[in-house]
Amino acid sequence: MQQEVVLAIAGSGGDGVITAGDFITKSAARKGLFAFMLKSYGPQIRGGESSARIRVSAKPIYSQGDFVDVLAVFSWKDFKRFTDEIELRENAVVLYDESDKTPLEVVPIPPEKNARFIAVPFKKLASEELKVPLAKNMVLLGVLGELLNLPLDALKDAVMQKFGKKRPEAAAINIQAIDLGAEWVKQNLPEGIPYRLAAEGGNPKLVMTGNDALAFGAIHAGLNFFSGYPITPASPILEFLARELPRFGGAVIQTEDELAAVAMALGASWAGARAMTASSGPGLSLKQETIGLSAMAEIPLVVVNVQRAGPSTGIPSKTEQADLFQAIGGTNGDSPRVVLAPADVEDNFQVAVEAFYLAEKYQLPVIILSDQFLGERSETVDEEVLFARERKIARKLPSEEELGEEYARYKLTEDGVSPMAIPGMKGGQHYISGLEHTEKGWPSSSGTIHQVMSEKRARKLPLIAEESGFVRVYGDEDASFAVLAWGSTKGAVREAIEAAREKGMKVKAIVPQLLYPLPTKALDAALKGVERAVVVELSFGAQFYRYLRAFYDNLPKETYSYARAGGNPIQVQEVLKAIEAHYKKEVEA
Repeated sequence: MQQEVVLAIAGSGGDGVITAGDFITKSAARKGLFAFMLKSYGPQIRGGESSARIRVSAKPIYSQGDFVDVLAVFSWKDFKRFTDEIELRENAVVLYDESDKTPLEVVPIPPEKNARFIAVPFKKLASEELKVPLAKNMVLLGVLGELLNLPLDALKDAVMQKFGKKRPEAAAINIQAIDLGAEWVKQNLPEGIPYRLAAEGGNPKLVMTGNDALAFGAIHAGLNFFSGYPITPASPILEFLARELPRFGGAVIQTEDELAAVAMALGASWAGARAMTASSGPGLSLKQETIGLSAMAEIPLVVVNVQRAGPSTGIPSKTEQADLFQAIGGTNGDSPRVVLAPADVEDNFQVAVEAFYLAEKYQLPVIILSDQFLGERSETVDEEVLFARERKIARKLPSEEELGEEYARYKLTEDGVSPMAIPGMKGGQHYISGLEHTEKGWPSSSGTIHQVMSEKRARKLPLIAEESGFVRVYGDEDASFAVLAWGSTKGAVREAIEAAREKGMKVKAIVPQLLYPLPTKALDAALKGVERAVVVELSFGAQFYRYLRAFYDNLPKETYSYARAGGNPIQVQEVLKAIEAHYKKEVEA
């Protein structure tokens, strides 16, 4: 028995690969185990190949796992698409459908992996025994459950939860298919499969995707208006909110394009709503002019960017961290905004709350930089952690004394935040546009007024950096070597830090949640005593490394970069090799 197992399933878009992965993840969570699922698919609108990579463990996990212990393949033709994503551990077990007659010697699995191949009649059992060919993914669940000691009762419970009430006939067939697969293993496979999970967990856990956690967090923060345009991989946010937000009295509009989506959200916010829009990199490019209007007119706005590989259309279904420069400086002029970066599924919920808190309090745009790896993966979460950091969200409204003929919408204040009247407030009428303006909103082309108002808007940023400058630190607090990372690379970095410490290295990881404005005081504290560092990121141009070099004065003199293009998430072994390469220099010195 072992504490964890990493398995992968590959097939075509109609094989139910993702559904099978979802059931495994949910059943593990029901048993109190920790689970992590990464799904992968091609850029096609319909059809194509898909894969699910699931890691199940009795102890906390933070990444997808570098190597696969057990691979299940419905079609070798479809598996070819994932050869650079699914790397087998040595002596891995490979289950494949016996109806696929592809010679094993031409299968794209390196012979040095010494994999054990097992032919399984997935399709035959589903077609001949159940007369339902599509149930082969449920047969697979039974095979995996019996083979790996996954909780079969929890798998069946997950099936019943999905189909039991609305489609009892489908539920019954799926349960039969699971039993067929389990029985086949008992009758046909000998003892000696090395990857059997010690399925002992604690209390049942929640399972959420990053996109759902972000949408749920937005609802918790009081979201009552969302406008969006479908785009991979941000569409699940639109779908979740279209289904759930009306239950809380909110409204969701699918617009004709990205320009309309952000403009509607800004208009709703100006009218007093808590508003949000979501997109991916190409859509954020189109939204930039309105984000600039939000900054100039000082109207709260939350914009989500679930990053994907770019530029242009790029790879819609793959992850990357290369929209950092666009988020920080994508608009014209000096345009104050906040950029937040969630680092795991739980953090997506918390960052959504923080985004609304900052947008409403400081009256500016807040951009949330998620990514495909973070947004579309499923993960067990701790309910207590979700609600650990509450915020009292409020907008600064004018008092009765401030309203009337003398009401100054852009009143110069010490913190740069002016009382904002919303439509319907008696005496709150004011001029508003994207033009530079006086305190009362009158358009002005005066250079002096532009300087004063630029200073006013910029006064918010140091206060935000001080108040919201949350920086995660993992590992040895007094280490002289550090890894800096942001966003979804946190998981691999955290596990690499633990692996490095097990090898006797004294290291720590530093992961800021607030990217702009940079939380310099929190970074100073985290980097105290650090003499050497490496910046790890999923950006070919090393944007985070270059950003820190440009905006932060206290990086260690010996700071190195490990950066590569996206497509596949950062692996633990990559980070560990980067640590070892630069840590050795420190020891030799």
